[in-house]
Amino acid sequence: MFEDETPVAWQVMPRHAPVGAADGSEIGTSESLLADLDEDIFHGIVMKRKQDGEKVEIPARRITRITTRRVITDLTAGEAESLAPYRER
Repeated sequence: MFEDETPVAWQVMPRHAPVGAADGSEIGTSESLLADLDEDIFHGIVMKRKQDGEKVEIPARRITRITTRRVITDLTAGEAESLAPYRER
């Protein structure tokens, strides 16, 4: 799925790009990175959930691919609905 898209490093993740579940359905849009740029450590992303517009955190371990057009996760739609709200630190 989405194999024709160009993969990119997390540092250049497109903002407001669609975020997809494991089955390819859209579960939200990317809002920002959760990372330590100085140490080159990727923690995850903040996603605006499609269902209710709430901002939630997706840990890096759940992100399977980032392309020039979207972010792909291994989440199911149900798991995306139960993600904890994002809280700025």
